Parts: sequence; C-alpha cells; structure tokens
Amino acid sequence: MKNCKALCNIIGITLYGNWEDKMTWSDGLKQNIIGIPLAGRTPHWDSSPPRPEDQLAQLGSHPWGPFVSEFKDYEKDPELSKVVEGKRIAYVCPSPHLQGQGMGELIDSYDLVVRVNQGYASPESNWEDYGKRTDILMNCLNINKMRALELDFAKTLKYIVCPMVSMWDIKMAESFLDNIGTPWHNVCDGYLFKVFKEVGTTCNTGLMGLITLLNYDVEEIYLTGMTFFNMNNFGKVYSDKYYDEALKGNNFSHTENREPTISDLRIDIHKQQPQINYFHKIVGFHYMRKLKLDNYLLENFSKSVKFVEKKYKGNI
Repeated sequence: MKNCKALCNIIGITLYGNWEDKMTWSDGLKQNIIGIPLAGRTPHWDSSPPRPEDQLAQLGSHPWGPFVSEFKDYEKDPELSKVVEGKRIAYVCPSPHLQGQGMGELIDSYDLVVRVNQGYASPESNWEDYGKRTDILMNCLNINKMRALELDFAKTLKYIVCPMVSMWDIKMAESFLDNIGTPWHNVCDGYLFKVFKEVGTTCNTGLMGLITLLNYDVEEIYLTGMTFFNMNNFGKVYSDKYYDEALKGNNFSHTENREPTISDLRIDIHKQQPQINYFHKIVGFHYMRKLKLDNYLLENFSKSVKFVEKKYKGNI
C-alpha cells in the first residue's frame, strides 16, 4: 500500500479529496485486484449507468433472475488456466499507431495472441504490423459485436473471453457462445463491478480483458495497440480495417476520416481518465513482473515506468 500511495503522488492521482468513503462495500472480499490493494476510498462514480452497487441491486431483484447481486472476487476458469498459464502472451488492441511499425513478427512469436473485439481473421495486408494469428478473442458481446463476429473465424479460436457485464442478457450471451462451439469464459458481473467500483467508471473491454488475464499465472503479457483513445484526446483511434468492419456491424456511424464519434465510443459510459489513472497502478504493480509495454505505453506512462525501474533498483 505504501508503494501504491507513492506512485499516486508521483503521477498526480488524488487519493483523497472529493472521493466517497470506502465504507463496507468490500467486506468479505479480497482487499486487492490483481494484487493491487483496494484504495482506502473509492472515486466518485463517473459513468452514465448507475453505480455498481445499484446495478447489482437491480440484478438481484430482477424478475428474470436469479442473477448475481453482490460484489465478487475473480474465480479462475480451470480450462482457460490450462490454455494460458505459463505462456507468453501478446495482447493486441487495434490502434492505428501500430501501422508502419513492423511488429507483426514479434506479435506472432508469442505462445498466444489475444485480440480485443476483433471479429474477423487478420487480413494479409495487416500481418506485417499487427501479426497474423489470433488464439484468444476478448469480446464484449453486445448485440452489435455478436452480429459482427464472423462465425468461421470464431470457430478457429482456442478461447473466447467476455470480460464485460452481461446483466440480464447473460443467457443470450452464453447461448450465442454455446452455438459457436469454441471454449468460452464469461467473467462474472460481480467481479466486473468490483473492478469498476475501484476504477470509478465502466472499463472498456480492452482494459478489463487485461485485468482478467492478470489473474492467471502467465509468464508474460506484451501489451500493444492500447492507447485509451489517444490518451483521452480521441481522433483516429482504430486501424482502418477495424473501423471498416465495425462500420459494417453498425458499431460506428460513417465518418469520412474514419474517426468514431464520441457517441459511437460511448464515452458517457467508458470514461477514459479513471481508466488511465488505474492503468498507472497496473503498471506500478505488474510492469517488470508479468507486464511488458509497447513504446506508446512506455512513453505515455513514463512516470509509472520510471517509478518501477527505480523501485527495482532499490531507490524506493
């Protein structure tokens, strides 16, 4: 906890100030998320849906239930464990900053390649920069993502993981996954809301998928193509191929320069700054352990990176 507070001071995250008291929401739970201690106080909720505890209350009283009604710790999927544990994993998000970097060979050299919300096999034109393989798909499985997921591609995967809230649509999501026939894991809403409560917003699939994998005893995760929508500055945030495929699936409205609108990205739900703040904590705990970062993340999270490097040199 001492190192966590030191890191927050260095990167300018306010630990107290306008934060609500932790109270007893985490009673009976592990007092950490992927090894990161829970904050003494949680941030004010910055997302258009109700607070996590209120959403859980709605789930618990819903007539279609029973559904999960309380915060939960993460429970490993034993079959997913067999696939990922002890492995070196490339975790690839679809940022355009990878274009022209020629990182495809490095990505494909990993034991497993994980991609986020990509519902299609990587085209040959992208192999040089993004790699060819996809072994595991992280997918939020909302209705548009289900429509966009190419079934022939989905059937080639080793695993599909849904690290996003299912709410009362859980039966629809799980029926969809069963019909594909690929092994799957749907992360419990109770755990997702524990994370969201601690982060202060509804996380995007990319960050939540990373947190899910960090619960497993993997050897390494190389994280690339994640930018938090250009560090909350937006603009062009996806590769051309990803944007075009998302457009086909009605995930985005058409724009001439392939820049999704703020409403397309649902920033009212997925606020970026709380996720950026929490990713600093992830870097502070997991960088130089399990987590390896691409150059974009090394540059934009340099304060946390330097904090870890100094810590390992015994200066903190």
